[in-house]
Amino acid sequence: MNEVEIQGTVYKIGKLNAFAQMYVLKRAAPVLGKLQGVLGTLQLALDDAKLGDGKDAKLAEVLGSLGATIGELPDESLEYVCNAALDVVDMRQAGGGWAPVRSKGQLMYPEMDLLTMLSLTAHVLKDNLTTFFRALPALQAPGQEPKTT
Repeated sequence: MNEVEIQGTVYKIGKLNAFAQMYVLKRAAPVLGKLQGVLGTLQLALDDAKLGDGKDAKLAEVLGSLGATIGELPDESLEYVCNAALDVVDMRQAGGGWAPVRSKGQLMYPEMDLLTMLSLTAHVLKDNLTTFFRALPALQAPGQEPKTT
C-alpha cells in the first residue's frame, strides 16, 4: 500500500480487487489517455503553487482541463470510478490509526473537497492500473519486452 499526502493529510492507497479494476477500467476507458496527461500537469502546477511561484493562473488552467476531461464521462461512470477508488483509501487519524474514507456506501468525511477526492481517485487508478497497461504488448516500444511486475 502506498501512502500519499494531500493538503497536509496522509492517506493510504489500497488495492482494488481484479473485478473492481476491470469495472473501473471499463468506466474510465474513454478518458484515461487524456486524464494521464492532465494529472501529470496538475501535479506540476500544484508543486509550483506550493512554492509560491505566482503560478495560480497555470493551476486554474490545468484545473479547467481536468474539469473538461472528467466532464466527458457520464455522471454514473464518474461516480462509480470515484466511489470504487475511495472505497480502498484510508486516512491517517490524529492518534496514528487509520480510518476508511468511504464505508458502507457513505463518504466518512463530507468536508473533503473536490481536489482531494479527485487526487485520491487518480492515485488509486495509477497504483492499481499501471501493471495492466505495462503488460499490454501493443503499448510496448519496438523491441521492448512486456513488463509484468
